[in-house]
Amino acid sequence: MPDAAQPEFDGIIQISIDPEKITEADFALPEHQCMYRFWLNNRTGGGLPPTTAVDPLAFPEAVGHIHVVQPNADYSDFKYRVFATAVSEIGGLDMTGRWFSESPVESWRFYRRQLTAAAKLQAPVYSENDADYQTSVLIKWCRLLLPMVDAEGTVDRILVAIVPVDRRQEA
Repeated sequence: MPDAAQPEFDGIIQISIDPEKITEADFALPEHQCMYRFWLNNRTGGGLPPTTAVDPLAFPEAVGHIHVVQPNADYSDFKYRVFATAVSEIGGLDMTGRWFSESPVESWRFYRRQLTAAAKLQAPVYSENDADYQTSVLIKWCRLLLPMVDAEGTVDRILVAIVPVDRRQEA
């Protein structure tokens, strides 16, 4: 997992997930429950689900909250194939078709490290962090990263269910 000792923002937590121990009921947000259920139901032989299983009709509750990212060969950068509309509306930014390294948002480096960890661990990752103050002083981003593989078993996409939560509701 990325080092959180020098976070680019506040309020960060992050964990890798063992799919043999975590169920969809362990997630509080319906979008994460839906996406984790989709991911679990499409696993093959205990491994990662194939990218060919991705069908937005299979997770309608989460569609506006999904980034689909594609790694480069060494997982050092990721291209947004689909940028979540819920994030775009809040942040005023649409990165569809662009690389993480092209992002004007400084925290892209941290997110890239999380995606690299999910790809290399071949395991889901869950994280939360407060939005940077230029975006919002009220939002906490809750993110579930779900790696998917090509026919050769290489992680070629990661579905990111990213949900904004009002931090005031936690107090």
